[in-house]
Amino acid sequence: MGRFLTDKGSLLSALQLVQGVVEKKSINPILSSIVIETSSDDQVTIEATNLEESIKIAIWAEVYSNFKVAIPFRRLTEFVRELPDLPITVTSDGNLLNIEVEGIKASFPTMDLEDYPGLPEEPTELVQIGREFLISSIGKVDFSIAKDAVSTALMGMLFKKEGSTISFVSTDGHRLSLVEDSSRGLEVSDFEILLPRKGVTEILKILEKKVEEDVVYFGTSSNHFFMKVGSVKFFTRLLDAKFPNYKRVIPTDFERSFVVNKSDMMKAVKRVSLFSDDKIRTLKIHFLPEEKKLILVSVKPSGDTFIGVASQEIYVENATGTELTFGINGRYLMEALGAFDSEKVRFELGDPLWPIKLSTDGENYIHVVMPVTLEE
Repeated sequence: MGRFLTDKGSLLSALQLVQGVVEKKSINPILSSIVIETSSDDQVTIEATNLEESIKIAIWAEVYSNFKVAIPFRRLTEFVRELPDLPITVTSDGNLLNIEVEGIKASFPTMDLEDYPGLPEEPTELVQIGREFLISSIGKVDFSIAKDAVSTALMGMLFKKEGSTISFVSTDGHRLSLVEDSSRGLEVSDFEILLPRKGVTEILKILEKKVEEDVVYFGTSSNHFFMKVGSVKFFTRLLDAKFPNYKRVIPTDFERSFVVNKSDMMKAVKRVSLFSDDKIRTLKIHFLPEEKKLILVSVKPSGDTFIGVASQEIYVENATGTELTFGINGRYLMEALGAFDSEKVRFELGDPLWPIKLSTDGENYIHVVMPVTLEE
């Protein structure tokens, strides 16, 4: 009989990381399970796949004898979560997985390992990149990935190296987020990788969890992206699509510009948009350069009952150009402003229906958002 001893914290942490990969409802029950395997070097691995994403995590354990089993995920995780913070003894005879903690015992039926599809092949060559840089870069663009789109390419994030520049790009057709950095010095050939939204979400979750790690290793194998950070290995299937030429939609000529304090602007948007009772929280913004201010006004949705109105003035710096009134998606604006590190954010505008560019000095991030057409 196989047997190992571990602690609740290590086991539960691993189970929580694989949770996003395990299929919640699947025609194939094996995809709602995890595989637990011991090794002779006092490690236990836990892995899962849904055929699009796959994950494998190694945790510390005292291994007394080896085994490998597939176990339904949900009930096992719920049970481990309710255990006291004491050493956990895990045994298996191949048909059952048994867990025991100071008089608490549970047995779980195993599944047929022959049905388990296994993980993709790991790439032979890996590239190093900083964990904090990845978290920061992905966090600045992931919210612009389309949730539903006619184009498959818009449902992913472009991760690209061209010359000395590393880029992270996403767009849902209404807005675009771009990080460009030329300070990484990656010693690898140019590449373009299109990662699916779900895969990006899991990558970010893993990176934020592995706080003790400074370096991430990544590569591609066949049609999969592979990432290794500490004891975690993660795969996600690449999107088979061509990302649009994003540089064409980033405007370069603007007639107007101003700089706002990010915190003040976000507070004003949040207040005023409470009276724009729709999903996108539409705002009307009057730009008055001679008075060096903006006036934010809530917009009542067409046909809805009047629920009130709100407005707020915001003073700006470095105002150039002529007066302009434009509409904007308040939710998009909040997400874009929140991605900047700097407290000073520059807005550049053209006509009322011209794309609006947000940027700041000293950051490698820009955001472009399309304005909203205002009713007369």
